[in-house]
Amino acid sequence: MNSQASTQHARLTLFSWPLLAARGVAALLFVIASLIAFGETMTLLVWFFAIYVFFDGGYSAMRLAQKGSGACPKVLIAIKAVIGIAAGIAVIILSQGASLLPTLLTIFAWVAIVGVIEGIWVLRNVRNKEAVMIIGSTAYLALAVALQFIFALAPDAGPSVYNWIIIGFSAAFAAAMFGMAWAMRRNLLKMGGGTSSASAQAHSA
Repeated sequence: MNSQASTQHARLTLFSWPLLAARGVAALLFVIASLIAFGETMTLLVWFFAIYVFFDGGYSAMRLAQKGSGACPKVLIAIKAVIGIAAGIAVIILSQGASLLPTLLTIFAWVAIVGVIEGIWVLRNVRNKEAVMIIGSTAYLALAVALQFIFALAPDAGPSVYNWIIIGFSAAFAAAMFGMAWAMRRNLLKMGGGTSSASAQAHSA
């Protein structure tokens, strides 16, 4: 019995609800800072993004040292760590260029790729995953809308147009991350409650 419980707790995790909440906080702080210093939105974006993805990549790398089972989770964690660190370096380098488009596309590519990786993990590991997937999909709907605006307006867009697109996407992303964090935390509490009641029934028997 104990060995089964320890095996379940030893499952490798790709992310946790506090990490999702931290993403939401970072995105919300970026939105507030960008509204205060609107002309510096792109500079703020580069540094907020780079700092966060280095943290996120480091978090994923630390998870590789976690004892656990499953080759697929380890592969996903390794890919996520490499992508995060590489995206941070790429954004810092690309931001030195004259065009904003490569920087934005790199950031949106990170969001899309990491979203797919984490979606696979949720499907494999999270019970009652519907709320997590539905709320999380809003972030990627916002991504699709932002990309449509960028490609439609890219030839003639000025910095202010890009700034509003970025701020709007970041606000939607923050809301989605807070929603996913809430859904995952509620899911964990339900699982914990179920485990506790089952344990109580076993002891009473």
